[in-house]
Amino acid sequence: MADQSEVTSTASLAARRRQKRWERRRQRLQRFWRFLGVSAIAAGLVWVLARPLWIIQDPQRIQIQGQQTLNRDRLFATLDLKFPLNLLQLQPQRLEQRLLEAAPLQQVQIQRRLLPASLLITVQEIMATAQASRVVVEPNQPPQERWGILDRQGVWHPLSAYERLGANLPQTTLKVRGYREPYQRLWPALYTLLSSSPVQIRGLDWRDPTNLILETELGLVYCGPYDPALLPQQIATLDRLRQLPEKTNLDAIAYIDLRQPATPRVQMKPTPPRRSPQTVAQ
Repeated sequence: MADQSEVTSTASLAARRRQKRWERRRQRLQRFWRFLGVSAIAAGLVWVLARPLWIIQDPQRIQIQGQQTLNRDRLFATLDLKFPLNLLQLQPQRLEQRLLEAAPLQQVQIQRRLLPASLLITVQEIMATAQASRVVVEPNQPPQERWGILDRQGVWHPLSAYERLGANLPQTTLKVRGYREPYQRLWPALYTLLSSSPVQIRGLDWRDPTNLILETELGLVYCGPYDPALLPQQIATLDRLRQLPEKTNLDAIAYIDLRQPATPRVQMKPTPPRRSPQTVAQ
C-alpha cells in the first residue's frame, strides 16, 4: 500500500509541474500576442497619420469666412500654421482660443474636412456698441488715455487690435470717456437703456464716478453716481424736457441737472457783462 501511495503522489506532482509549465507557456504567448497587437495598432496609426488624405499642403485649402472688417490674410497669419499640416494632429480648440485672444472676435469655429483635406474657419466679429477710452497705467510711464471699442458684453478691445489686423474701425455713434473694468458688468443693461432713449444720447463722460454726464441733443446732463434703478427715471424726465429748445436757447444752457429727477434743474451759462461804450478819440 505504501508503494502505491508513493506512485500516486509522484504522478500527481508530475501532473502539477506539467500544468505550471503550460500556464507559463500560455502567459508568454498571451504577452507576445498582446505586444504584437499593440505594435500593429501603433504601426497602423502611424500609417494613417502619414497618408496624404489627412495632409494640407496648400494654404488655399484653409478658408476663413464671416469676417467683415478684419483682413483675411492677417487673420490667417495670426494662426501661425506650419505646412504640411496634418489635420489629425491639429487642435481646433487651441487655434480658436488663439484667434479670440488676438482679434476682436465674438466667436470662432474651426471644422476639419476631408476629400480633399481642408479647414473651414468661421468667425463672428464683435458687435461694436461704442468707442470708449480708458486710462492705462504702465510702469515708469504717466497715465495715458487710450481708445478702444466696446462690445455688447462691455468688453473693451483696443484700437491697436484693429490696426494690427488691417481692419476698418466699426462705425458707432456713441462715445464713452473714463471707462473702467468694473463697469463691464453694468454695460449690457446700460447700453440697452441708452439705445432706447427717445432723446438722442451721443456720449457718456464717466471720468468722475460721482457724476455720470450724458452728452445729449439737449446738451450736457448731470446724473450723479450711476444708479441702475434711478437712470430710467432720469431718461424719462429728459424725454419730458424735449420741448426745452422751444422755450430756451440751448447754447445758453450749461447743463441739465437730473440728480433729482423729480425736480430737474436747468443751469444757465453766466451772462457775459456788457461793455460800456467808449468814446473814440478824434
